[in-house]
Amino acid sequence: MEALVRLAVQPIAYCGNAILLIGLIYLGFQLKDGMQGGGGEQRKAIGMIAAGAVITAFAILYGFTGF
Repeated sequence: MEALVRLAVQPIAYCGNAILLIGLIYLGFQLKDGMQGGGGEQRKAIGMIAAGAVITAFAILYGFTGF
C-alpha cells in the first residue's frame, strides 16, 4: 500500500497545486469586483485555497519533493 501511495504522490500534488492556483485566481477576480454578495464568493475561494493546501501537504508528507 505504501508503494502505491508513493507512486500516486506526484499526480496528487499536481491536483492540489491546481486547486490552490484556481482558488487564488478566483479570489483575485472576486476581490477585483468588490465585496458584493455578502462574502459568500470569497468564502468559496478561500475554501478552494485551503483544500489545495491540504492536498499538497498530504503529498509532501508522503515524500513529494517537487516536479
